[in-house]
Amino acid sequence: MRRPAVRMMSVALVSFLLPLGMFLALRESGGFDPRLHAPIIHFYIVSGVSFLALLLAAALGYAGMRLRNFGIAFLSLAYVSMTGLLMLHGLATPGFLMDHNSVQGVSSQLGILAAAGWIWLSSLPAARRMVLRLGNASRWLAPAYTLLLLAFLVFSLQGPHTMHDWALDLQGSRPALTGLVLALLAHAAWSYARNYRSARMPLQLGILYGCGLLAAGQVVMVSGEPWRLSWWLYHVLLLLSLVSVAWGLGRQLAGSRGSLSAALRALYRSTPQEWLQKCISPSVEDLIEATEQKDGYTAGHNYRVALYALKLAEKLDLAPEQLLAIGQGAIVHDVGKLYVPEAILNKPAALSPEERQVVELHPVRGYELCRNLGFMRQELAVVRSHHERWDGTGYPDRLEAEQIPLTARIAAVADVYDALTSQRAYRRAMTPEQALAFIGAESGRHFDPACVAAWLELAEEEPEFFARMTEEEQRPLLGRSRSVPGSVPPLA
Repeated sequence: MRRPAVRMMSVALVSFLLPLGMFLALRESGGFDPRLHAPIIHFYIVSGVSFLALLLAAALGYAGMRLRNFGIAFLSLAYVSMTGLLMLHGLATPGFLMDHNSVQGVSSQLGILAAAGWIWLSSLPAARRMVLRLGNASRWLAPAYTLLLLAFLVFSLQGPHTMHDWALDLQGSRPALTGLVLALLAHAAWSYARNYRSARMPLQLGILYGCGLLAAGQVVMVSGEPWRLSWWLYHVLLLLSLVSVAWGLGRQLAGSRGSLSAALRALYRSTPQEWLQKCISPSVEDLIEATEQKDGYTAGHNYRVALYALKLAEKLDLAPEQLLAIGQGAIVHDVGKLYVPEAILNKPAALSPEERQVVELHPVRGYELCRNLGFMRQELAVVRSHHERWDGTGYPDRLEAEQIPLTARIAAVADVYDALTSQRAYRRAMTPEQALAFIGAESGRHFDPACVAAWLELAEEEPEFFARMTEEEQRPLLGRSRSVPGSVPPLA
């Protein structure tokens, strides 16, 4: 039985509160909190933390480039931040290479703050506008950020006296910065806890522990007296936060046949529901509500097709903007059926040739309606061309092979699969196995062979998703009622 996200948050809470309890016990004990002034030991501890952060950043960065995944890339940049700024923190140890302690105070705070910010970004759904904007700049973001850190490191080491004013400003801002770090890490921990509840992935659990330990490290850093035993605890906490993530990554690799890409692809694969939340604009809401009012089956079918299409599109590694286009197009792909008479739409038997001709007008009717509402070209392609066939025998335009837009080819597989596995008055639903066999047999005739191959792989990788979707009851998509005009929207 899956634990609720609230219970999983207790993992992060324990990893936060337990070290704080140790810190307070040491600080209040007096005799058990001696002053340990050991610059060389400090340098080696911080260097060890930096080296582990570098290894994690390299592993995650490599996987992020291969998978073109924003979440992995942001998590990598969190550890790039810790590598650069904690390296500076170690080199700036007073009494080791220099006598100024301003650099040390600034670098440690900036390192934790930057890491918390990137971890928070890594936890956000990929469909968020801010994530999309940063992701679209991913080609230059990591190199530019790394160069910025290197420049800051060189500047700080060559002119440590210039950091004095920064250190004073940070000293006065410590409560606000601590609050910001704790808020970012708490939000990230909640997101990873919620995802762990459903996916049960070791790396998610490792990040949960890491968030709690990093948050505790921030509090100990700003509260401790330098060189006291209790102050040393925050260095250990930073190390443990990295070890917990490394442990999770190792466990994830062990369960993924040693493939880093496979381990992280599963971790950061967005749920289709998250993408649909982004896709449902006000104009799409109006169309969904009008469809729900006229025909509950079509509304539920549109929703399931959108989820299936998003899963397949993500499997094919489509760009985020294409995922959004597919989601928005697929969830209204049958909106043209608003103009099909209900007697035909709900007929409990096979359609006559004349009735079939009426139904086959719905892609064009839907296309015209959505075009008038301002839909973009890729969304319109889904609405107009989802009944085209790979061999050119589909409708309405008799397109064939790659003349059919990729978004429509993806939607076609999702559309037919859901239709086959749905119960109708005039026929029984196929089992998922029967529907998959049908899809496979139609590869190269009805469907794009590449889409079929990816669909069959997806069915093997995520059988629980397919079983859950097949069993899903028809329900209103928006989860609320609103007054809907009784008339069908005009085409022009």
